[in-house]
Amino acid sequence: MTNEEKSQIISLRSSGVGYITISQMLGVSNNTVRSFCRRNGLSGNSDESKTSCKQCGKQIRLIRGRKPRKFCSDRCRQEWWNSHMNEVKHRAVYQFICQHCGKSFSAYGNKNRKYCSRACYIADRYGKPYDSHES
Repeated sequence: MTNEEKSQIISLRSSGVGYITISQMLGVSNNTVRSFCRRNGLSGNSDESKTSCKQCGKQIRLIRGRKPRKFCSDRCRQEWWNSHMNEVKHRAVYQFICQHCGKSFSAYGNKNRKYCSRACYIADRYGKPYDSHES
């Protein structure tokens, strides 16, 4: 393949032309065009696409048929969630009344809470005030 054909493949591929059309236009084998494009990152594989991490902006490869990723790592995911708590739609917030002190409280994610704090749990369960220094 000549340098001119290679540059034509690159320009045609970047404008969205398919392998077979390029091979017919240039008179080159379909497999030659396909392998050249794969070697040079021009494959445009329809099974994969790219997006960027919501936290750091790093490129993430997405694979069709799988759940789309929003973050490149667990560290980025945790940093984003911790810095954007006001944007998170908490759907699992439950309202309770503490069985020990009678105070109203809310808890996220646990619909079976009984006490508003560890101190109330210890006081109700063992009948003594909670001391955080006990072992």
